Amino acid sequence: MADTENENGNPAEVDEETAAIIAKPHGEQQQIKMEILDMIHAGRNPFDILYHVAAWLEEVSAEPGYAQYVEEQIRSIYGMALQHVKPMQDELADVEARLKRIEAAYENPKFTEEEHIRIGFAIEHHKKDIERLKTLIHEAEANHSDMHIQV
Repeated sequence: MADTENENGNPAEVDEETAAIIAKPHGEQQQIKMEILDMIHAGRNPFDILYHVAAWLEEVSAEPGYAQYVEEQIRSIYGMALQHVKPMQDELADVEARLKRIEAAYENPKFTEEEHIRIGFAIEHHKKDIERLKTLIHEAEANHSDMHIQV
């Protein structure tokens, strides 16, 4: 047992686990709390805030890939399944950026004819995916109410 003070300022005993929690510095937690509030006050999208917290958790837990996993889940569930526009717009931007890189690679004369054929398939796939996402976004904008927080 470790010693600490109770509400009256008198010495009190606590177990080792509680003593460790009390002794732990809370600066990092305070920083993320302030960042969350700043993002809310700035009117940031709730999905961006959630991703920011996931990135912080990835860093403090030393679990590489956690933020990416959360982002993929947000896009799958909130974007595709629940038809929220923002995750689908993020996915669309990523697909469009990949298409530009693939199209640039297609122009590279160092690739063989077979490689150009494969790259061509990737270009067509990305173009179809872009059209699909645009249609889903349009439908979500027309048919879906805004996300709201339930308490």
